[in-house]
Amino acid sequence: MHVRNGALRSALRALVVVGCAAAGLTGSQIAGAAAAKTPPGTYAYVTDAHSDEVTVIDTATNSVTATIGVGSTPLGVAVSADGRHVIVTNSLSNNVSVIDATTDTVVATVPVGHDPQAVALSPDGTQAFVADNGDGTVSVIDTTSNTVTKTFSVGANPEGVAFSPSGTRAYVTNSGSSTVSVVDTATDSTAATVNTGAIPVGVAVTPDGAHVWVADAGDGTVSVIATSDNSVTTISAGGSPYGVTTSGDGKTIYVTDRASNLLRVIQAATGTVSASIATGQTPQQIALTPDGSHAYIANLNDGTVSVIDLAAQSAGTPIAVGNGPLGVAIGTITPDPTTLTAGPGHLSLLPLGVTGLNATLTSNGTPLAGQTIVFTADDGTRLCQAVTNASGHATCNAVPPILTTVTVLLGGYQATFAGTIYYKPSAAHGSLQLL
Repeated sequence: MHVRNGALRSALRALVVVGCAAAGLTGSQIAGAAAAKTPPGTYAYVTDAHSDEVTVIDTATNSVTATIGVGSTPLGVAVSADGRHVIVTNSLSNNVSVIDATTDTVVATVPVGHDPQAVALSPDGTQAFVADNGDGTVSVIDTTSNTVTKTFSVGANPEGVAFSPSGTRAYVTNSGSSTVSVVDTATDSTAATVNTGAIPVGVAVTPDGAHVWVADAGDGTVSVIATSDNSVTTISAGGSPYGVTTSGDGKTIYVTDRASNLLRVIQAATGTVSASIATGQTPQQIALTPDGSHAYIANLNDGTVSVIDLAAQSAGTPIAVGNGPLGVAIGTITPDPTTLTAGPGHLSLLPLGVTGLNATLTSNGTPLAGQTIVFTADDGTRLCQAVTNASGHATCNAVPPILTTVTVLLGGYQATFAGTIYYKPSAAHGSLQLL
């Protein structure tokens, strides 16, 4: 790894000084294990620059659920809006690992520029921008094909990347030139260059798109860019600001201070630091849970993740994750949608009975086997139930209760799938034909 001004590499040099020993499962051990379906939930993904792994944390329990082997020296990480894909930059192997979060496995490796640092996904999820620190470029990845479609120049040693909410602009911090490149995403070119404090690293755009907050690691400041005219306001935060994110309403800004081992809480309206919360050693990147209640912070030099209760402004028990946690991103996997279709059945009067009640259950076009379908009359009277076969098809016959009238049965029947932890419920109406 060549030595330049990259702030992430300086953090890695600090890691080498600490000299942590490798621990936990190796990437090859993980790769050899059978992939299991990940239960829906909210997960934090933490890059471990020393162990070449990504650690997965279930935020409901704050327990480690998986470690995933990736490329050499993983740094940046981003999660798709649906929580199903995780993109990780690998600094020393000059590529990006694409992880299927539903199985916690690497499904693609994409070559990018030299020494990739941060990665950000466009709001529509179709593109990933990767900061190529060693080349002074940004690699644009098409997330459908997992290929680089374009590379364009920015400033010296790009580190951080963030998109505007509209997706029309991207902001790239250049630690080597102490600037931010304002990128026009329609042309994938630099539309403006904004001077900031020394060694800008982390970057975040407010939800209304009006301001860009930049952590200046080299001079203890935070630069606030007004997107209307690219003017800059400088806030003194102290220490060495590194990671930055905003609350969901944009009123509060959270900045990690890797020199003081603190999370700085800044009120956006006044630009003042309202609180400083203790973290682990050398806090790096930060991510908030979807409800904004907790912050997860990767602490490079003690192998932990701090979990901060933002309302109480206090840290819980740190989570041990490896030897060199650096990047962190959070995503939510929701149950898969299902579609239930019901075909015609038959009604006989003497004796009273229904036959051939049937339904087919799929998820994203794939049949679902082994799932229970309940069949009821239109008035809610339970008729029968059956389990889907390999084709997702379930069928059953029933003798209706004596109080169920022929008039009700002639209205047809309802097929219902109640759902599971992995699949959303669905229902369908079928007709009954008189024999």
